[in-house]
Amino acid sequence: MLHRLIGFSTLILFTASCGEPEIDVVPDGLLDKDKFTEVMVDVQLVEGMKVHKLGPKREKSPDMEAMYANIFAKYNIDQEDFDATYEYYKARPEKMELIYEQVLDSLSKLDVEVKKIYNNPKNSRDSLNLDSITTSSAKRKFQPLK
Repeated sequence: MLHRLIGFSTLILFTASCGEPEIDVVPDGLLDKDKFTEVMVDVQLVEGMKVHKLGPKREKSPDMEAMYANIFAKYNIDQEDFDATYEYYKARPEKMELIYEQVLDSLSKLDVEVKKIYNNPKNSRDSLNLDSITTSSAKRKFQPLK
């Protein structure tokens, strides 16, 4: 009786697992995961600046278009490749989550590096070490991040 139950259970599991395999259609121009992650780090930096600097006017800003064009040029890609790759990963949340974990890790490392530079006594005049620039913003004294 036990053998029949085990055999029947095995048969049910076997037939349930014999479905059609999922075919993952990869679009033309799909960026590899590592390159897409690097692009997304730069995109997140631009997005952060956009929100901070431009506020409500940010959506149609020519500055933002130029920044994205610079990112695409830096990685030798175009808007269509980026959009196709973004849509591909957006439709696969488990893969997108792994990419965003790497993006956040990279941004955290950049944050540490910037804070080290910013809090370095050698750069105490300002956060960007603007000694060579003769603008009023270069003469401001900034408070170190904590």
